[in-house]
Amino acid sequence: MNTGACAACGREAADAEVESSHYTSEGIVRYRRCPCGRRWVDVTRFDAVVGVGGRLWSGLN
Repeated sequence: MNTGACAACGREAADAEVESSHYTSEGIVRYRRCPCGRRWVDVTRFDAVVGVGGRLWSGLN
């Protein structure tokens, strides 16, 4: 499903209530419910992970 809009009614994701959110190693997972009642999962991936001292961490060090 496109996380930009509800597949059932077309409302924007901003209109959907976040029921819960969790940080994972890949990013943030949000469980959303649209005002029409449809539920979906929205995953926002991290672009970069900042380590101690503000330096970028690649995970390959």
